[in-house]
Amino acid sequence: GMKNTKDFYNKTASQWADKWYDDETMLPCLREFISLLPPNPRILDLCCGAGYESMRMHQLGAEVIGLDYSEESITIARKRNPEIVFHIDDMLNDYSYIGKFDGVAAIAALVNLANDQLMQAFQMIYKVLKENGILLVVVQDGTGRREQSHTIIDGEEYDRDFFYHTLDELIQYSQELFVFVKEINPDVNSRWKNYIFSRL
Repeated sequence: GMKNTKDFYNKTASQWADKWYDDETMLPCLREFISLLPPNPRILDLCCGAGYESMRMHQLGAEVIGLDYSEESITIARKRNPEIVFHIDDMLNDYSYIGKFDGVAAIAALVNLANDQLMQAFQMIYKVLKENGILLVVVQDGTGRREQSHTIIDGEEYDRDFFYHTLDELIQYSQELFVFVKEINPDVNSRWKNYIFSRL
């Protein structure tokens, strides 16, 4: 049968690592995010993949915990970052057993969720963020599912869920839990947007 999004990330984990461990695109955004938090903040890297932004936030002085449902990605993340704790779990599950955080970084996390799953994701983030904690949400602007979601790797077909989200959608599905604060490090040439929310 067709492989799913998790299968896709398991299959491509090493490629993501090869590309992103050396790519500092997110660094200015992460600096700005961490500047909004207390010194040496405890941060959850939600859907951390192979751990490249976990590494950068750790280098910026944060105590980072990573969480992802892709076992292959977490294997790489643990190997490359022995000083960071990583958990295998789904962002729609209750992962509050990992404790409370000053900040949550959801970098390209919500792109895997349709609108009807967003509220659940925000509820789970809310549970682990301290009051007035800061949430970084990085999404591609737009609405609905990306057309080209199927991909063939080594002769097998993968159905990779990828959804665009407008700021209005994020605000709508996070209301009463979060308030939108601002956009940071805008890049006019990119569909990627970096939004800061504060937990109520």
